[in-house]
Amino acid sequence: MNFPSLRIFITGLLLMLIGGIGLVPAHAQALPPTPHTPDLLGIYPGMPLSQAQAVLQQHSSTLYVRRDPSDSELSLSIAETKDIDLINVFMTQPPNAPYVGMVTREWSYAGGPGMTADALLAGLRQKYGKETLTSDRGGGGLYVYWLFDHSGKLLASADQTLQGCDGTALVGMLKVGPPVQPSDLQKACFAAFFAVRVFFNGGRGGSLLNGYTLQLTNMPYMYRAAVNVAKAKNANANKAQQDQLNRANKNKPTF
Repeated sequence: MNFPSLRIFITGLLLMLIGGIGLVPAHAQALPPTPHTPDLLGIYPGMPLSQAQAVLQQHSSTLYVRRDPSDSELSLSIAETKDIDLINVFMTQPPNAPYVGMVTREWSYAGGPGMTADALLAGLRQKYGKETLTSDRGGGGLYVYWLFDHSGKLLASADQTLQGCDGTALVGMLKVGPPVQPSDLQKACFAAFFAVRVFFNGGRGGSLLNGYTLQLTNMPYMYRAAVNVAKAKNANANKAQQDQLNRANKNKPTF
């Protein structure tokens, strides 16, 4: 092959490569790695979807983990007793790759052996250590918190403001993005609420529980995922607006 032909060949190859770049779909964004502890039933915030589904399935040999096709949320009802025991795993949304953002476990009494508040608290302390914060809001409602630093180390104390944080508030934001002007409480939660939170639902006399709601959430991690969603939505909206403007500029009337 002579030099002019070689230059033409190379030029054509480069044009094909450059043209092909625009045809390659954007890859999902990978969020920063997170510590593997604390975990809930072996599942931790930042765990990949496929791994989380496999780990959750290990907790039942008779029921399959359900996966919502719209947002990849996982759920499993553990049917070892008459009591209701439901696990939910909430995932980050595109353009993020699917990783665990929050894990919840909801147990309620339904005529089975039941559970006491003392037994529940003892099990949680064995798993996570001594709680960081406790909030008794009366009427049989008790909230207990285990808060962790960014590396997953249990904190002996923490800002009392963080008792107002609830990971479920961020589940919707994983799909649409965080508020443009977050409140002071939201700012505190987005910055530092990496926690296990349990709500004791009393009311059956003594220390017997009607139920409990437990959540493990890394809100700073979920917030980063929600920001990525907002950026992607803004970019798509800007592109759509620019495309419309370009079409309008080409729509020249005839006089």
